Amino acid sequence: MENSTFRISKFHYCGDGIAESADHRMLRIANALAGEVVEAVPCSVKRRRQAYLSRVITRSTDRVMPVCALWQSCPACQYACLSIEAQRALKQAQWLGLIRKFVTIPEDCVIDFRRAPQTLGYRHRTDLTVYETSGGRVTGILPRLDTAAIAYLNADPGHTLADVTAQDVYESGRVAPLDMQGCVLHAPELGRLISRFCSLDISFPHLTRIGFEAYGLESRIIVYSMPEHAKYARNQAQKAGEVLDISVIFQELPPHGSHVYPKPETISGNAYYGYAHDDEDHLLYALCGAWTPVNPKNASLIRHVLSEMTEGRRFESLLELGCGYGTHASIMMQYARKYTGIDASWPAIQSAQYNAQRYAWKDAAFFTDTAEHYLDKRYYRGVRAEAVLMHSNRMPYSEKTAGLCKRFGAQKLYIVAPTAYAVAQECRHFMSLGYRLTRLTLCDTLPMTYHMMAVASLEL
Repeated sequence: MENSTFRISKFHYCGDGIAESADHRMLRIANALAGEVVEAVPCSVKRRRQAYLSRVITRSTDRVMPVCALWQSCPACQYACLSIEAQRALKQAQWLGLIRKFVTIPEDCVIDFRRAPQTLGYRHRTDLTVYETSGGRVTGILPRLDTAAIAYLNADPGHTLADVTAQDVYESGRVAPLDMQGCVLHAPELGRLISRFCSLDISFPHLTRIGFEAYGLESRIIVYSMPEHAKYARNQAQKAGEVLDISVIFQELPPHGSHVYPKPETISGNAYYGYAHDDEDHLLYALCGAWTPVNPKNASLIRHVLSEMTEGRRFESLLELGCGYGTHASIMMQYARKYTGIDASWPAIQSAQYNAQRYAWKDAAFFTDTAEHYLDKRYYRGVRAEAVLMHSNRMPYSEKTAGLCKRFGAQKLYIVAPTAYAVAQECRHFMSLGYRLTRLTLCDTLPMTYHMMAVASLEL
């Protein structure tokens, strides 16, 4: 394997540096910053042109020393080498650039950027895998693809990557997983939970996936197992719960080819897990399967932005599409006489109803349904909503959903989206129907990564 010299021209949207190879094709080089000259080893696999960073010849002024020993191979941090100030500026520019490709932002639209209160040690939830290796058991994740490709080539120097896929590389048995006990993104309580689990003298089937969640005094693990290992994995999960004295959920995965999940089983502790602050005194609770934020404090940025956007308003009725376990319900219901939340996830709605009963949320109702089905069905029953709060997935709702929202009577719209593409498409759909974009807020909820969240406000 030979080093080649590359000049990094710009950043890829997912955090890698972009350089041009000798054959005039673009390469992605992780941990290489725009403007730098670096040495790297080309290690492209099918459909992925990439190189592994060996040495930085000319350094960027924005380069910092990574705080984690695994920075060169770990996929969790895309910006381990980039200063936090440069990260924020880059992410803001990238998001606004992509959004403007789809919509024209009005001159009077307020655009602002919110920083997360924590930049390290903020992760309270993670999924790891148990690997049985020749050196012993490792609970962690697989390295980034460029690192895996180099390990693949080192194990067999006579081999080439020309006809190798990423799956071939990872399944070759030549790639060592990364032990995540010392991850700098993990909150102290999450790190302690993982370390306690790793110290157990309890074996799990190879490739068992474990979900770890810890927030304050609350903690639990979720053991996911394939059907052929279910009985053994369940027994081991029960032993782990007894030793650790925490809540343990066992989730048997569906057989290959099926999408029907068996019901999760609570082996020890409480099925409901207190995870996100509703206010200074209360926790919101969620079942297994209900989406919970990686960090409640960073995620509260969204709550604050929504509160600012709705301040001084009063709606007769407010509808939240994708309400989850009631993450924003207590905030939004303050501005409406009647609040309704719907979500396609049954565990999410069960959790929302549990929280509503626990904290006596009045004039709030939660239903399991899809957005289009609810909007269409309830419209013909005479139901209307002055305001709609929409939570996009990575892919936006359809243009049909936007039309149904307008027909439903929505004069005010709030959109929460996890990708620039999603918020841009949502805004495009509604602006084509006559809505006006009044405010766009970008929230850096996941520092050290390329991820952010966007909140948009539109009105008719």
